[in-house]
Amino acid sequence: MGAKRLRIVPGMYIRLSWGLLALWLCAGACSAEAPSQPAPENGTWTEVDKARLDLDAVTERGRQILELPGIDWKHAQTRHFVIHYEQAIFARKVARMAEFFYSYIAQDLQGAQDHVNGRSHIFIFRSEKRWREFLQTMGDVPDWIFSQVSGTVMFLQQAENTSSSGDVLAHETTHLVVNRFFKKRCPLWLNEGLAEYYGEFAYSAYKGVKKSKRAQFGRLANPFPLDELFSLRAYPQEDAAVRSFYATAKYAVAFLLLEFPPADFLPFVEDLMNDVAPEKALLKNYRLKSMDDFRKRFNRFAS
Repeated sequence: MGAKRLRIVPGMYIRLSWGLLALWLCAGACSAEAPSQPAPENGTWTEVDKARLDLDAVTERGRQILELPGIDWKHAQTRHFVIHYEQAIFARKVARMAEFFYSYIAQDLQGAQDHVNGRSHIFIFRSEKRWREFLQTMGDVPDWIFSQVSGTVMFLQQAENTSSSGDVLAHETTHLVVNRFFKKRCPLWLNEGLAEYYGEFAYSAYKGVKKSKRAQFGRLANPFPLDELFSLRAYPQEDAAVRSFYATAKYAVAFLLLEFPPADFLPFVEDLMNDVAPEKALLKNYRLKSMDDFRKRFNRFAS
């Protein structure tokens, strides 16, 4: 039985049930097929003491959690990430997955540049008890979430059996990686659409599974209205609307990345982050005749 997502806020997930998904823990290492692209950067794990940590990109909240009483944090650094952990086996897999996603997304988003000075941070809480202590210390984090990504920091609860749902972790890892390539926060639909898109395809590549991207996008059931999608600033309240929002956001990202020259995507995102209206940014960067033209082409893609 897989995890279910209900109430969702930026970079946060609730976990209602755990599946027996330990396979992802050895993905990339025990897969019969080597990933087609790119090779994971998993040879840079270096354990470091607290005095030598790269703290250039840690947030104030991250600094606070480093001093959380009762947790004897261990630390390791890879090329782009600092991992704070208590149990190394799970932490190593999270680090390897993060580095793989970094390489995959950087390669796929043609022209993407890392704008962050310093490494992003991943804090792994080894038990529900530890996670509850974190929630109580923060005070403003809902008690139903499983993980939180804010800028350059991820807070992650480890499952009791040291396995975790790959799709949830892949989604969250995408948020953490994409935040390095975008100088500003992108619109809600784009933020979640990218996380859904790369949460599927980067994770499949990480496991060594070859998957045709275009073949995964058949008919979109119950699409979210595009005009509302582009203007939405808060998540829908009804579960059905949430599912429709996430699916349509993923399709919109796929449409732009797969049906147009990939090099057009980042200039479009740059315009959106600079508060250019979505309609104007679309027509400018994708040389569309009108929004009606965009809607017709998207509807063909999603049918």
